[in-house]
Amino acid sequence: MKRTVVLFTLVFFLLCTRIFSLDDFLFGPTQIDEYLRPEDLEEWSVRFIIPDTLIEPVTLVSMGNTIYGFFVPGNPDSVAHNQVTMLYCHGKDDNINRYWGRVEYLWEMGFNVFIFDYQGYGKSEGEPSGEALFSDGEEALEYLQSRADIDTSKIVFYGWSLGTFVATYLAADVYHPAALVLEAAPASVTALLHDSGLLNLPGSYVADADFDNENRIADIECPLLMMHGRDDDFVVFDRHVPLIWDNAEEPKENVWVGRATHDDIPEILGNLYHERIIEFMNQYVLE
Repeated sequence: MKRTVVLFTLVFFLLCTRIFSLDDFLFGPTQIDEYLRPEDLEEWSVRFIIPDTLIEPVTLVSMGNTIYGFFVPGNPDSVAHNQVTMLYCHGKDDNINRYWGRVEYLWEMGFNVFIFDYQGYGKSEGEPSGEALFSDGEEALEYLQSRADIDTSKIVFYGWSLGTFVATYLAADVYHPAALVLEAAPASVTALLHDSGLLNLPGSYVADADFDNENRIADIECPLLMMHGRDDDFVVFDRHVPLIWDNAEEPKENVWVGRATHDDIPEILGNLYHERIIEFMNQYVLE
């Protein structure tokens, strides 16, 4: 009992003084001076299958800060070339380099892909926060909508981990996309806090970010594809997935992947990863 009181008092002090903030846990950016150098991509199993001539650097301004991204038109040898455009919102760690292998997967399926770094990530200026990430996502969407070479009625939001908060926010509050894809999605900051085992408190006590997939998902008006690893030990399946899935309206499809953890769904699925995404796009976006 005494130990519990001491723990409660310590946590309460940290919360009140803001020494502890879940924001420090939510964001794990690394800064770099150059993107896509081959020596920096080796650890992420990048295959270098996208021709350099197709990789278009993009700079945007979000909250007064310059943010960086890349637009890649879909594989010209694919059937779906240039028909669907993926707005890819990446995870909490590192920068675009870490996720370039994911861009390659979507590119070889034939989809256009736009990936961007949040404020404070990679070469992007500023600091990450909930407000910053939402602003970054809005600027990325506006950029795609300004391009004359894509079909804006076939823009799909794809979020992975932290990026699912951005993708769901955009789909629910900003613009109804052709479809929404969520991979390894946390239910909310509150759910992540409860996972930590500290206190049964709302996430707003220790995090400024308005990250809430479980409530926003009810407001999307597009088909939903959810993917989640059964063995995810960061965003635990049983504690997060039902909170989102049960609140989502039809049409919705899922891919629950046995043996997959938080980071390796495409690798565990192999060719099935490509097949399920292509089938979903053919049914709901390209019909």
